[in-house]
Amino acid sequence: MSLENIWKKLLKEIITKGHEHTKDDSPLHEIIGVHEFIPNQFQTPIYLPPSEFLKCVKKGAYDIKDYPMSGESLHDYVASIDDSYIIEGGDFVYTYPNRILRYNTVDLFGENILIDQLELMMNRLENNPGSNRAVAVIYNPGLDGVAEDIPCLQFLQALIRDNELTLTIIFRSNDAYGAWPANMLFINYIGLKLVDELRETYPGLTFKGSYYNCSSLHIYETDMPAAEKIVGL
Repeated sequence: MSLENIWKKLLKEIITKGHEHTKDDSPLHEIIGVHEFIPNQFQTPIYLPPSEFLKCVKKGAYDIKDYPMSGESLHDYVASIDDSYIIEGGDFVYTYPNRILRYNTVDLFGENILIDQLELMMNRLENNPGSNRAVAVIYNPGLDGVAEDIPCLQFLQALIRDNELTLTIIFRSNDAYGAWPANMLFINYIGLKLVDELRETYPGLTFKGSYYNCSSLHIYETDMPAAEKIVGL
């Protein structure tokens, strides 16, 4: 199923079955405990590298009518995982790339270190294709425990079964209208990047898709008219 069709299905479910709630003084409609399988959106007859997926994003192949991100802006968001220089601070409280590629923690000796979790995931799978330990965490208690704005994405896990790689992802909270499609394309790109790095070790490895889990999937009240228009309500 296409990303657009899954998105519209979820929007419609929130609109028709969601309950009203207020988060940080912002009224919204939400559904709790969402589980979806998101197939790889870049399935081609022959293997193509992740860079080709990015070109398609940039050209508008994944644009959705009336979705606020498209073309180059959507490409820049998806490709941000390649920007390993991103660090904490500046205009951003956090970004997913810096939490994945430069996770701030301490080692066993109490020394502050930055960890590339994507590299750790690849190393786990290179050494053991059946591993259940290829994981990355986004939430950092040392930084987020006292912060008002904390990451929505919390956890990623990569598994290889029958020469197919899947990702399991957990969001504590997700803006269904404003962020969901961009988030899913970002995750799709991570899956493609992992497969690309691992294909030398496992020829023929493919990216199957992502198991999406979200505690609170919601639409803000201010976005409800736009969401209703998209699903034809």
